[in-house]
Amino acid sequence: MSRSMWIISGLILILMISSFYFGRNREAPPWVKCKESLFAQVVMKQCTPSSFANPNNMENMETNEKNIEDGLPFEPPQN
Repeated sequence: MSRSMWIISGLILILMISSFYFGRNREAPPWVKCKESLFAQVVMKQCTPSSFANPNNMENMETNEKNIEDGLPFEPPQN
């Protein structure tokens, strides 16, 4: 590899490490907390909370879905 390729590879590596380091433990931006688009939030003042706003709700939804699936009747395939 040429010298310029080593420099570019080094810069990419530094960028990846710094983005990982500074991206940890960050709160989601306010526009991610709604299911609607940013346009609908600004113009129409709509906001339905999404699962990104509270990740713990996502775990609760998965357990609820499992409970619902357990109650469904099972019908074996007919040949």
